[in-house]
Formats: sequence, structure tokens, C-alpha cells
Amino acid sequence: MLQASLHQAGAIPLDLNLHCANGELLALVGPSGSGKTSVLRALAGLLPVNSGRISLGEQLWFDSERGIDVPAERRGVGMVFQHYALFPHLSALDNVSLAIPGGSGAGARKERREHALQLLADMQLDGLAERRPEQLSGGQRQRVALARALARKPQLLLLDEAFSAVDQPTRYALWEELVKLRERLTLPIIMVTHDLREARLLADRLCILEAGTALQDGPPEQVLARPRNARVAALVGLRDIHSGLFRKQSSGGAVLKWGEGKSDGEGVPQLQIIDKGRIEDGTPVRWVISGEFIQCHTAAPATPVVNLVAAELIELRSLGETSTLKLAVQGSAKAHVHLDIGTRQLRQSGWRVGQVLLLELDPAGIHVMPVRS
Repeated sequence: MLQASLHQAGAIPLDLNLHCANGELLALVGPSGSGKTSVLRALAGLLPVNSGRISLGEQLWFDSERGIDVPAERRGVGMVFQHYALFPHLSALDNVSLAIPGGSGAGARKERREHALQLLADMQLDGLAERRPEQLSGGQRQRVALARALARKPQLLLLDEAFSAVDQPTRYALWEELVKLRERLTLPIIMVTHDLREARLLADRLCILEAGTALQDGPPEQVLARPRNARVAALVGLRDIHSGLFRKQSSGGAVLKWGEGKSDGEGVPQLQIIDKGRIEDGTPVRWVISGEFIQCHTAAPATPVVNLVAAELIELRSLGETSTLKLAVQGSAKAHVHLDIGTRQLRQSGWRVGQVLLLELDPAGIHVMPVRS
């Protein structure tokens, strides 16, 4: 397992602890300047860190207290950069061969060449070994860069926005290559990405960073559905962060009064929620709900349901296969709800701007966060 504790102030602040087990993929997500690439560079030994500790299994790479700082070339790290970082004057084969350790004799050179050809074949680059980077597509260059990273037989693989410089179809293909790669190799993989969909598809865990600090770490479905606070909710792309008042009920449950202030006015929607025993009665809160926990009805369901809220459809925007609905909640909540649905489903529904729909909010999907957090 990789374990790292990185701490420093200044122009590149870092203050976080992270871990990544063998066979696990950890995605670092956050806004530009949040420290994602700095973390990778510190792990690789490319960025000096004032204080902390980095270890991989029994190997100690960095310990500020003991004065240990293993140089980058002696750390078992393979790194793939956003813009490939290939030698432009060398062929794909030579770019990969140079990364393979070994002697300088004829036998060693032949062995490195054979190994490099196999790595290129593994990356579906048969027949392209003698091409230089400018003769390759973006996706092919990134495959060469990945083959080069693997040539060192790394114990840790770092991907720095590795798929962001290619078009979407190529990105899908590279995602599939990474999935196949994980079936063959058992090593920690840490990926920096701005693409939450990419992180959700590929990662076992997300770490949300801001200003060099880890705000939340956990499985993607947990972080996205239950952000620790409103800032994390915003960073993971939740568009609707609502206000409300948490109230306990004598029956043992709890309700959420939707809206700003004390939310005690007439027409305030009251939502049944699950009380986890962590919030005091009368606490002002922020709360979120993922779209997968919201169902739209044209009329009230025949069977009574909880948390049925009227909302006017005020905007429709088609984005190809999916469409976005913007709804204004009626009553004094003064809130908007955005929903993504299939464009075909929207056509079949016949919904139009100005129509009032009924939103059914599943209590299991309502995540409440105290304002103080």
C-alpha cells in the first residue's frame, strides 16, 4: 500500500494524508490550482516537500524527520502526463525502450527491444513502432506514453490528466485500455482528473482536493451522494444545494422544512427524511438530493407517496441524448431543481414549459449537512 503524508505552506500548499492499496485506483478531483498535480509530483520525487512521509509497502521514499528523500529515478514510479511528454525525435519503439532498465550490450539491447515491442502490442500499437510522435494520433501517442510508463515495471502508476487531451471516442477507448490493464497488473494507481464521469467510471475511491487539502475521501457513489459539506457538493458538480431547517418529530422521525431562514412560513414544503441522530432539532442546514432519487409525475400517483412537491417547468434544454429540466418549486421554498432525463423520454412525456409537475423526493436520497460544516 502507498501511504503519504504531505505538509507545507507557501506558494504550493499541501496538507493532506492519503493512501492507495495494491489494485486500487484513487482519483484526485478538484478545481484548477487545488494541488492535484503537485501531489503526483511529490509522490514521484519531482517536487520537494517541506514535511511529511511517503512509503510504498516496506520502502520508505521520503521522511522529513529522518532526512530520507529517495531521488525520483530510484522510486518505482511510472507517470503518464496530459501532453504525452514523448521525445519528438525518437520512434515509438525507442521512446519505450529507453525507459526499460538494463545493460548496454547487444544482448541487453535486443531484450529491451523485444520487451518494448510487446508493450506496444499490449497497447494495440502493432505496426506503429517506427513512427515518431508527430506521425501518431493523440490516442496513439497516449498509448505510447502509457507503454513507456509500464516499461519501468513500476510499483506505482500516476496518471496526470492522461486522457483529457484526446477526443471523446478516443477517451472511451483509453478508459477500456486502463480497465484491461488493471486486470493484468496489481499496483496502486492514482489518477488526476477534472472529469467527474471519468472518475466515477474508473475509480475505486475519490479524494476531493482544494488548496492542497483533502476535503473528503471515499467511494465515488458515497462522495457524490453524501458530500461532507456544501463546498464538496459544489466541487462534485451538484447544481442544487438547498437550504432548510431540520426538525425532529415526537414520533421519532424527522422533517426538513425547505427554504431560507426559519422556514416556518405558510406553504413551506416539509420533507420526510431519515434521522441519523447526528443533527440537533432546529438546526439550519444545507441539503442535496441526486437526480436518481427524484421522480416526476404529471398527476398525483394513485398510491400515496411521501415528499410530493409541486414545481413549475420553467426551462427545457436538449443536449443530444439527454435533456435538462429546470423547475421552480412552488410555495415559499423559492428553490430551483435541475433534472437530467433522456431526450426520448422527454418527447414521450409531452411536458412543456409552464406546466406544473409533481416531484417525488425519496427520503433515502436526501443528504443533510449542517451549515457550520
